[in-house]
Amino acid sequence: MSLLRPICMAGLFSLCATGLFAQEGTAPTAGSVTAAQSEQRGAGGRLVFPVLVFDRARVLDQSEIGAALEAQVADARAALLAENEKIYADLETEEQEISDAKPTMDTATFQARAQAFDEKVTAVRQSQDEKALEIQKLYDDGLAEIEQQMNTVLAEIARDLGAVVVFERNQVYLMNGAIDISRIAIEKLDEQSSEAAASDQTREPEEGATAVPPAQE
Repeated sequence: MSLLRPICMAGLFSLCATGLFAQEGTAPTAGSVTAAQSEQRGAGGRLVFPVLVFDRARVLDQSEIGAALEAQVADARAALLAENEKIYADLETEEQEISDAKPTMDTATFQARAQAFDEKVTAVRQSQDEKALEIQKLYDDGLAEIEQQMNTVLAEIARDLGAVVVFERNQVYLMNGAIDISRIAIEKLDEQSSEAAASDQTREPEEGATAVPPAQE
């Protein structure tokens, strides 16, 4: 059995034991330096955190872009649910009308109307299912975009703190809360969202505004 893994793990826990990480619950920042941490600097005196952790669910829930996506999808699902309830209530009413009119219709007429109703129900269900899939696609596409931005942010944080690996929190059995960079990731994502919104406002002309030609001298 190879001794490499025990030796590596022993080295990792040795780093933790020497005070490389801040106290529990204190996320690392470029300026958070304790006396113990000052002895664990990399080249050029830069504070180094070789192992970092982030909580993906927390970042998605608490970041502005993640919350916006959740709200958008929740509104779309609520609207579809309300629409479904109305549609199916109308179908139940129509079905009852057909059933009540059965004694007044001959067999052929009733069967034709019943078949037409069944086809209508099938078409409605297919249409509503397609709308549900569109909402799911909206969520999946939005989530993929957030994940891409999140990966960029995590890579930037890892680079700034000299990390060689970043774990998702549910992959870690035991950890010091000081290496959790979830809050930093949320702040950076929010900063990007604000910058993007400001950039969009700058590019888009105000409603009703028209271009004014330069004055002729």
